[in-house]
Amino acid sequence: MGRIVALHGFTGSGADFDPLRPLLPAQTELIAPDFPGHGHKAHQRRASEYALESHLQLISEAVGPAEPVTLLGYSMGGRLALHWSVAHPERVRRLILIGASPGLPEPAQRDERRLADADLANFIRTQGLPAFFKYWYNQTFFASLMALPPERLDPILSRRAENQPEALALSLENVGTGTLPSLWHRLKELRMPIDIVTGEHDVKFTRVAHEMGAHLPKARLSVVEHAGHAVHLEQPADLAMLL
Repeated sequence: MGRIVALHGFTGSGADFDPLRPLLPAQTELIAPDFPGHGHKAHQRRASEYALESHLQLISEAVGPAEPVTLLGYSMGGRLALHWSVAHPERVRRLILIGASPGLPEPAQRDERRLADADLANFIRTQGLPAFFKYWYNQTFFASLMALPPERLDPILSRRAENQPEALALSLENVGTGTLPSLWHRLKELRMPIDIVTGEHDVKFTRVAHEMGAHLPKARLSVVEHAGHAVHLEQPADLAMLL
């Protein structure tokens, strides 16, 4: 299977892909870096570290100069995977997007979302992580994640609790959906095989996945049963089978 570079979502870390490791063939190399403000980089404070270019450079370092890789991105990581793939299509053997989108196509939509993200960033800074996570995980597409048994859910929530409010706010302001440019018009350039993966309980991103499929030359949609937005955390065996 070669090398897989896996990109985590907002509030997550590379460790989110650990459940996938024992399910892959022994010769598979899974590289899962932490993005600025997350995981081992949770204490980064300089705003320059959160620019899109810094994220793309981190992906380039993870991919390295060897043969093309399978690039897997979840949610925020999926958006970043799309941006990197558009810039370096020859370096991607296969692209896998979990609960991801190419952004918002209309400037007015991006403006509205950027204001909403700014409000959420301010909420994180002023109210702290417990209040933020209470809101964040109350979203419908996280219901099945939050229903996982404690032995699986508790380590995930513990890792997220180690994040820093300022770091998450900076991440949201710099690479949030409202800030990043839309890639809808560039999807047709991506000619590598692409798997778009969503959970059956993630209605919003399943709809987006169908729309994306119409623009991608080599796309396959997989809707995973008994899963919401975080398919890799909820049903890692199904994702491993797809890989």
